[in-house]
Amino acid sequence: MPKVTSLPGPTQPQERIQAIDILRGFALLGILAVNFHGAEVARTAGIDDEVRRLLWFLIDSKFYTTFSFLFGLGFALQLLRAQQRKSRIVPVYVRRMAVLYLIGLFHAILIWQGDVLLYYAAMGFFLILFRSLPAKLLLVFVVLSLAFEFWTYLPSSPPDRISALLPARHNPEVQQQKELERALDYVKVSEAWQNVSLATRFGTYFQAVKARFQAWKAGVGFRSTYFWSSAFAMFLLGLYAGRRGIFHDLVGRRGLFRRVMWTTLPFAFSLNLIYAYGPQVLGRFYQQIPDWGFSLLYVLFGPVGSLFYISALLLLLGKSERWARRLGFLRWVGRMPLSNYLMQSIVGTMVYSGYGLGMYSRLSYLPGLLLTLAVFALQIPLSRWWLSRFQFGPFEWLWRSLTYGKLQPMLVRRVRPAEAT
Repeated sequence: MPKVTSLPGPTQPQERIQAIDILRGFALLGILAVNFHGAEVARTAGIDDEVRRLLWFLIDSKFYTTFSFLFGLGFALQLLRAQQRKSRIVPVYVRRMAVLYLIGLFHAILIWQGDVLLYYAAMGFFLILFRSLPAKLLLVFVVLSLAFEFWTYLPSSPPDRISALLPARHNPEVQQQKELERALDYVKVSEAWQNVSLATRFGTYFQAVKARFQAWKAGVGFRSTYFWSSAFAMFLLGLYAGRRGIFHDLVGRRGLFRRVMWTTLPFAFSLNLIYAYGPQVLGRFYQQIPDWGFSLLYVLFGPVGSLFYISALLLLLGKSERWARRLGFLRWVGRMPLSNYLMQSIVGTMVYSGYGLGMYSRLSYLPGLLLTLAVFALQIPLSRWWLSRFQFGPFEWLWRSLTYGKLQPMLVRRVRPAEAT
């Protein structure tokens, strides 16, 4: 990356790493397929069941973890740029996460309730505490985060809450009151989400917005105690990869990518096979898997599958320029991931919701999957057309402008022949 001494600013086009954009585009395809793949109530036997299992095997939980990895990687690259510019990263990064939280709130209330930006922004604040840790210590915290997730999945464990790590009060009456309040909060949030589902399927747009706002308000306190530890483990792993400069030398790191790919492949295949086809493959032995075995499965099948995809793609990109050209179409979508993510939500809600086309109870898995592929195929030329005229996607531009407190240049600057010489 070029060493510059200018004031802090957003990443410029010449500073971008194409492999990261390709990975982002790949992750957006998977997230789209997970979020809007068709409705369970419209499922029919036969082909729909096979498509659903195939989605579980290839996609489920492997792409939000990939995005989590890329989030941590992006933070590491911001740290590197701040060090090169001899500027402070924390003030800009805090504003960046605050703006992301507001965009996520806009998304969760006005567009779609399945937002992840709120969680990413909250965990992004927490990521600042790890910025100066030694690289090897980051790997220790990756393991600890996954171990915490495993512990919370055990049937005898408390729910996945940060408060579960705090010591219990010795006053039985106070403890019982806290447990009762926690149970009531859970009931309140559950009822609010049921109202969201009904309003989205059968109500008007304004009824759905009101229901989503009520669900967000009811879940603020509940959400503040939730810790998405498997996603945070991938945050830390991305931070580790960025600190080690892995993405700056794909050719030189091919040995590493090859080892990661072949190490994760058997685990990813086995875990996802059990997750998607367990009863068919294992028969009566499936029912004999202990609870801790299922807990381990649910913790690892997503991150391990994500690491296999990431390492395999990076190995291809580092192998030859031909593979970079073949996969290059993904970079256009990946260069404006926030805008494309929000666009996917808008299209999905307009297709499935009652105030849109109302296809929730009619679009099963196969046509739903074909629709997601068609939407993504349209996003590729649309993103390329947009980026040929503008430096950023519309929401990326908004994010940067609010973060840095001034309007960022939007139009692509055309270099005149006289300037080029």
